[in-house]
Amino acid sequence: MTPDSKPSSFKQNIRAVSRAIAVLNSFAGKDAQTLAEVSAATGLDKGTTRRLLLTLVENNYIALDAANNQYRLGRAIRDLASNVSDSQDLRTLAQPALLELASELSVTVFLSVFKEGAAVCLARYHDMRGLEVHWWPVGGTLPLNCGGAPKLLLAYQPEEEIARLVSEPMQPLNENSIVSPDDLRQRLALIRERGFECAVDDVAIGITALAVPVLDADNKPICAVSIAGLTPQMIKNGEPVPLERLRQTARHIRGRLGL
Repeated sequence: MTPDSKPSSFKQNIRAVSRAIAVLNSFAGKDAQTLAEVSAATGLDKGTTRRLLLTLVENNYIALDAANNQYRLGRAIRDLASNVSDSQDLRTLAQPALLELASELSVTVFLSVFKEGAAVCLARYHDMRGLEVHWWPVGGTLPLNCGGAPKLLLAYQPEEEIARLVSEPMQPLNENSIVSPDDLRQRLALIRERGFECAVDDVAIGITALAVPVLDADNKPICAVSIAGLTPQMIKNGEPVPLERLRQTARHIRGRLGL
């Protein structure tokens, strides 16, 4: 090894990291890009861009849609983002109330937010006496046409965002999932009218999810608080039994946020 080899290698590593960061930054404000678009946005040649993208795909920082050869940000980015604390750590503020709710009702409790066109689970708590719902891990997403919190979070988005997301193909999780744009729009209007979503059997048969929003001073959603349990436990005479208790928890979290 020559005296200059280590500094040269170090500089090459720094350049590779800088280029990878440039590729990731090129996705800001964009849902998906082709190889050519990433290359143009970063100023890198296509060969270098392809190698960087494939490395990022292998590590789940970028996802490749093989059907149309478009790239988008991957699951690892969402997992990292879910662990970023801001000036008010939402999970820390909400945790005591959510743990109390899970223990009292013997259900699985979720805290979620709408981020970059997806419903992202920030926290999940479970009481050992009840059914543990596994389908939504921390950092994970659910289709916006399924479940309680995803549909609720979508319902409170600006109309242009709703129009964009409703126009995209919908992934059914079972035969009860909404897949029609018109049906989903009607459901979103109902959610806004009554201020909650009760999703019966549309993610897993026999399971009901109930969700309410935590709204800011401008009536925009900060997050959603939701619970999931066996349908007979959640629904009586066609009505969601724990609705007022769930709303109480949302009001408590709102108060902890100083609203």
